[in-house]
Amino acid sequence: MAAQSGATSDQPLRLIPLGGLGEFGLNALVLDWAGERLLVDAGAMFPSAEMPGVDSIVPDFELLSADPESLRGILLTHGHEDHIGALPFALQAAPAPVYGSALTLGFCRKRLRERGVATDLRLLTPGEPVAIGPFRVHPIRVAHSVRDSLALAIETPAGVVVASGDFKIDPTAPPDERTDVDALAAWGDRGVLALLSDSTNVEVAGLTPGEDEVLPAFEEVFRRTRGRVLVSCFATAIPRMQRVADLARRQGRMVAFVGRRMSDNADVALDLGLLRIPASSLLASSSVQELLPSSVVLFVSGSQGEPFSALSMISVDEHKDVSVGPGDTVVLSARAIPGNERVVSRLISNLYRRGCDVVHPGTARVHVSGHGSREDLVELLRRVRPRYLVPIHGEYRMLAQHKRLAAEAGLAPDRVLVAEDGEVLSFGPQGARKEGRLPAGRVLLDRTGVEELGDVVIRDRRHLSADGIVVPIIVLDKQTGRVQSAPEIVTRGFVDEAERAALMEEAGRLLVDAVGARPAEERDDPSLTRERVRMELRRFFRKRTQRRPMVIPVVMEV
Repeated sequence: MAAQSGATSDQPLRLIPLGGLGEFGLNALVLDWAGERLLVDAGAMFPSAEMPGVDSIVPDFELLSADPESLRGILLTHGHEDHIGALPFALQAAPAPVYGSALTLGFCRKRLRERGVATDLRLLTPGEPVAIGPFRVHPIRVAHSVRDSLALAIETPAGVVVASGDFKIDPTAPPDERTDVDALAAWGDRGVLALLSDSTNVEVAGLTPGEDEVLPAFEEVFRRTRGRVLVSCFATAIPRMQRVADLARRQGRMVAFVGRRMSDNADVALDLGLLRIPASSLLASSSVQELLPSSVVLFVSGSQGEPFSALSMISVDEHKDVSVGPGDTVVLSARAIPGNERVVSRLISNLYRRGCDVVHPGTARVHVSGHGSREDLVELLRRVRPRYLVPIHGEYRMLAQHKRLAAEAGLAPDRVLVAEDGEVLSFGPQGARKEGRLPAGRVLLDRTGVEELGDVVIRDRRHLSADGIVVPIIVLDKQTGRVQSAPEIVTRGFVDEAERAALMEEAGRLLVDAVGARPAEERDDPSLTRERVRMELRRFFRKRTQRRPMVIPVVMEV
């Protein structure tokens, strides 16, 4: 491994991950040299099932908002949601020029326009370096599941940092999709201080297959399907769309895009010439039902079973333009994101209920990963030959295993820095070290994508989903403080109807006794009465049902 880093300054370079180290998504990393900063990626993350009502999660950009003038630019490696989904929030924290490839900027432009965020978008072209403050950025083409993906060689006064982005080697890809290993090796010859390398597939042996590996399975689907073929993949999977669209056209099928994000992204790629489908072969989704089923192929959004996505609506026969039935085939050309397995399984079952066939990665090779496996990662390491390796993109176990893999490839363990979000890595004349920790929180967003949800809100939603809610309504005589009538107790999601009546009758008697036994000082303070009712009912329900419903008393005085 090379020991040279090209350093020209005694000032250390600091790397501050705001997300992406210890989880999938939220990719955002700050490079800081002498108070001059770059942000590499600004990604979002899908919520887990334990976050009811949360639609997306973005990094907390407090570090940037505290000193917005220090940010010189935002660099985007590619156009996936986990790398660009938080861009509007990063720009609100610290407005700065945004640099990315043509397709990436095309995706961002539409997204920023929808949110009313204006910014300066600047093109990155492989082989054409860009000076940004004290940094010089060299874009390098890499293969991934979305076109126009980039690795970035960033010259800093403290040395060169290479950020791999999401990548795989894929030597079989067409030249305009293939990873430029020669450019990466040239930086290895010059000397690289640190390599930030994707760890997503570190647990997968071998080389990641190329996109052409899906063609035989799709050819088989077209050969045996007499009706419509629906293909659901990520809306950014332009290389796969191109290959499947070419197959479809050879079969005499028209091509349509169904779903807002799918249609929007296809329009961007078509306008840039990165998705090449003649206008004569394109069909509006509203016209699908007018043609013979055997004459169309549809690219449909919703491969993860997202509620109200196009494919989810089709699966329950509620889509306004498209329906499926016997003779049709649906291809799920994406693996389920961890945590989405149950939802995707339900989606598949619903499609079978419509009478169509379903092909997915568990039954045929209709999907290949866009991330490099173990041999890809070793190949990158050997080409770049960094002084230090920082594993990025993945859960902690993957970062740790990447360190072991690097040791097997000849990089000493003390040359690999396994960090988590917020840990500051410092690279100076005396070497590299962890320098401390800065805030690196998360912001939870509701379905509007605007309102932030606090921890208390999420806690309450979990409580409600697990144990239900009880609302006791008590009417008191304002003069005497006595209960005027039998309390009314409303419940939702707590107990079933069979046991509800007897339980609520007993709870009502308990409330009358508890309110009647109040000390004199409580009679003039409704808030104290409400608290007494809450405590008595919680204790009663816990004893009788072993459950802890949320109790919200309503006390009225007349």
